Amino acid sequence: MNDPLIVVRVIHFVATIQAAGVVLFTAIIITPAFRAAKDASLVALRVRLRRIALASLALVVMSGVAWLILIAEQASDRPLDAVFAEGVIWTLVTQTQFGHDWVLRLILAGLLAGLLSRVQPARWSRLQSCGAVAVAASLAGTLAWAGHAAATPGFEGNVHRAADVLHLIAATAWVGSLIPLAMLLKAAHDQPDGMSTVVVQKAVLRFSTLGIASVAMLLATGTVNAWILTGTIPALVGTDYGRLLLVKVALFLAMVSIAAVNRFRLTPRLIEKTSTIATRDALRQLRRNSLIEAATAATILSIVAVLGTMPPGLHRHATWPFSTPLNADQMNVHEHM
Repeated sequence: MNDPLIVVRVIHFVATIQAAGVVLFTAIIITPAFRAAKDASLVALRVRLRRIALASLALVVMSGVAWLILIAEQASDRPLDAVFAEGVIWTLVTQTQFGHDWVLRLILAGLLAGLLSRVQPARWSRLQSCGAVAVAASLAGTLAWAGHAAATPGFEGNVHRAADVLHLIAATAWVGSLIPLAMLLKAAHDQPDGMSTVVVQKAVLRFSTLGIASVAMLLATGTVNAWILTGTIPALVGTDYGRLLLVKVALFLAMVSIAAVNRFRLTPRLIEKTSTIATRDALRQLRRNSLIEAATAATILSIVAVLGTMPPGLHRHATWPFSTPLNADQMNVHEHM
């Protein structure tokens, strides 16, 4: 990835998903259990999760600023000093859809950082938890306007954006929770006889339910998005965009396979508690698989960031193994931020 814009997009996507995912995981999965748990390992984990969320939000802001500057430089075809001197950035922020979405994400990141800074997540009230979930989901969902969905016109565009928003929120709930889950599993592994074991059993079951719902949503919305952006088998198989999309799908299916092992093989072993050794082994394997899933997810997010800079397969001439002509409508390639 030699293009600075792609690198910045990757950082922004990963940081946004991670920040929002930590908040969703904390509010939905383990906050009730944390309130009852007194283990020192879990107290320390709360602090680390909060730091990860705040650090990720800082990356969201910094990468967002870099993204804005690069887009302004690219759109104006001016050198960097001229971009600042001639007010190009202000024009981009105030008069374009990209700028409006950029401001909204900045505001949402600030709100989330403020909530995390003022109150420890473990002490959130029900109202604060709901507010944090809403802001985190909105922060992830607004990434839909940073890709092809923003350029799709008419009714199809509305469907595309709705599907993309739900796709991003579902991805955040699952992918963004993997690192926090691995950290919780590590804490429970280190103290298998303490309260942390009770917490992790409840958390794993709740995460499993959330994961199933997220995968179902990802499959449904991903199918809609793929159809809108490719539309035909030749466009899916015979274009660079389509082939990269297929790599993304293959990685997603690999993640689903690992998740299935976690759900149907390792989670029952953890709940049954046949012995301390068996519990520690299940915790170790679940943590290892969560980290593998997280690494795979980071690769997928990198692919998503790259896909957002490429013309969709529907708007490209399909090559091997197909060769199909484009009609006049398909020749109108969108501009992508």
